Amino acid sequence: MSERNSEFEGRGAGGIGRRALLKATPIAAAGIVLGASNLAVAAGRPGGGSLPAVMPDFQPTYHADGSVSYAKGLVPPTDKNIRYRGRWQEQANGYVYGYYESGLEFGFTGTSLSVTLEGTCRLLYSVDGGAFQRNINASGTLTIASGLKKGVHSVKIYSEYQQSFPKLMYFEIDHGASIKPCIKKPIMEFVGDSISVGYIGPGLTNSLGSSFSFKTPELLGFSHNTVAFGGIAVAPGSGAPDGTGMVSRYSKLSEYVPGESNVPEWDTSTYVPDYLVINLGTNDPSTGTRAPNFKPAYMTFLENARMYYPGAVIFAMSPFNGAHRNEISETVSARNATGDAKVVYINAYGWIDSATETTDGTHPTIAAHEKISVRLATSIQNYLTARH
Repeated sequence: MSERNSEFEGRGAGGIGRRALLKATPIAAAGIVLGASNLAVAAGRPGGGSLPAVMPDFQPTYHADGSVSYAKGLVPPTDKNIRYRGRWQEQANGYVYGYYESGLEFGFTGTSLSVTLEGTCRLLYSVDGGAFQRNINASGTLTIASGLKKGVHSVKIYSEYQQSFPKLMYFEIDHGASIKPCIKKPIMEFVGDSISVGYIGPGLTNSLGSSFSFKTPELLGFSHNTVAFGGIAVAPGSGAPDGTGMVSRYSKLSEYVPGESNVPEWDTSTYVPDYLVINLGTNDPSTGTRAPNFKPAYMTFLENARMYYPGAVIFAMSPFNGAHRNEISETVSARNATGDAKVVYINAYGWIDSATETTDGTHPTIAAHEKISVRLATSIQNYLTARH
């Protein structure tokens, strides 16, 4: 069953348990935390005031430990300690724009943190590992945290959904406080469609934070990002509204926007994940004249992924409804036969009951995403344990 076009209108073992998952990834909306009893940081509301016409004078001081302090507390988005996850691009004016479901991480000292944005976007953010907050109308100067204890803190910020397009102007911390390197962790990128982007259903909490693609790496303790768009297929000519197919779209900087033309290419050497998790095929027809296009397109996608990321482990999942699972399994086996042992098939068919754990026969409920996350994190953890 293909994903509904209404999505586009909205913007076993291994020591991992459901309780740990719920603790790892609560999401807050409108001041209410789902899955947590209290807020670790303020809910963060857009502030008023006009935006500067030019970038401010940041006045950095570089320290031997790699940290950078700022006399006025204003931090450029190009600070070397900000670790960008996914597709971001520095602009000529010094701003940094994000595409797809991208994220960033950094450490900082002091008692507060805010970000000043160009335009409006949707954000998820967490400080010191606390509950993720949602702001679907972030604009101007957004308070991420205030009233923190003095010391070292950490922050993670993500595009909250497809077509969020965050445009970062600068961050602000306490005067004289510093930005610090974040702890290096394995990087995991997810590639998928509306299921991976966190679409649940009309009028429900449609958010990247609801998705297995967000919850799984959070559970594993990995850095992560997602390259997904609702309705996209693998093969060109299938899927809607983006009919280019992920085999073609993946090499572009940005996700689909209506009326697009001349979408810039994405330099895949800019950001190299350690693990690539693919969940595609739901929107590719299983019958009809276009059905045979899936398998060769999937093979091309795997070949391209290996060319882009020679050392990455690639996990190729079957769709949860079982679509094209045989073709995916056969394609992975063919890659293995060429000597590429780091392509791994994960049969996710049967992990959830489409009749009772989806909202429409295709899109998993939030609870089902949590269930999937535990299964997938366990499968990946078992694979990594077996390798070592």
